[in-house]
Amino acid sequence: MESPESKPPTGNNENLSFSLRLLSWLDQRHPKGVMAAGLVMIVSIGYLGNTTGPFLSTSLLFLIPLLLITRSTGFMMGAVCSLLAAALWFANDLRSLPQIAHPVIPYWNASMRLGTFLIAVSLVSATKSLNAHLEQRVSERTRELRLQIAENRELEKSILQISDRERATVGQDLHDGLCQQLVSAAFSCNILHEKAVAMDQGLARELNRIADMIDESISQSRNLARGLYPVRLETEGLEMALRELAAATNRRTDVECSVDCPEPVPTCGHAAGIHFYRIAQEAVINSVKHSKARRINITLGQNQDKIRLTVSDDGEWTANISPNSDGMGLRIMEYRARMIGAEFTFTLGHGLESSVTCEINSKDFQS
Repeated sequence: MESPESKPPTGNNENLSFSLRLLSWLDQRHPKGVMAAGLVMIVSIGYLGNTTGPFLSTSLLFLIPLLLITRSTGFMMGAVCSLLAAALWFANDLRSLPQIAHPVIPYWNASMRLGTFLIAVSLVSATKSLNAHLEQRVSERTRELRLQIAENRELEKSILQISDRERATVGQDLHDGLCQQLVSAAFSCNILHEKAVAMDQGLARELNRIADMIDESISQSRNLARGLYPVRLETEGLEMALRELAAATNRRTDVECSVDCPEPVPTCGHAAGIHFYRIAQEAVINSVKHSKARRINITLGQNQDKIRLTVSDDGEWTANISPNSDGMGLRIMEYRARMIGAEFTFTLGHGLESSVTCEINSKDFQS
């Protein structure tokens, strides 16, 4: 049960909110209008004091128009109106002079009242100046932070672009360089195997084993090249690239990975396509490595003007643990989604199965 001390002071918050709304309303009024209303109030309070005589004090009432005038027009007009208010009060005291014990008392009281008014006016003026200074500092700091955030996002975007370019370069080098060398080596090994069949059966068997190892290395290199540089993404679209990712996952692991695309989605732009593919790739890797998943499903579909990518598994994530030991995989997926203006979510189900979702406007997906 919540203790009384822990309950928020709603009354104080409401009073503060009302005061802020009142000040905001006052700041929106024209200074001349506030000045005229304040003078009317001062004269009215002076007339009230003249009517009631010295037995009913109206000193605090003068502070209301004085503070409003100072807040709206500044210290000088507040000081002038303070003189007016003190003069009206002094005139009322002079009317009551026969009832005052000493003739100096009205002058003393008038000077004290004027001093009080001037101190109140000075405090309001100083507070207004301080608030204006603080608002300017906050505005400047906010502008600096926005620029810094924009620079950081541009830096993140550049880093991801460089990373994708380097992956593509390495993938192309593997496919065009290493794979071709391995193909040549396998071809030479097969020729030697044919020559050795008639000469030495043991050597022929060894050469055949080496050729099989080279063929396996070629397959692994090509799979690695496709992961680094998804050629099908550019030639056949995102759906076929995801299906190739699922097929590669099925070949390399014991996890059953499938792709579900109920209906064709629009052709994606290069940036959206590569980021969607990398998000799916990272999510699949996380599920395989960290969740003990037996099945992974990649779903790509369109809902009205939204394109949604979902990667779900039936794994057993540890509660309150991010889907990567250092959290980098999740952060990178979030960065990639933000770079293309997509919404990214990661959720854990009741059975601690996971679901990664990336959703983007169809227009941004195609641009």
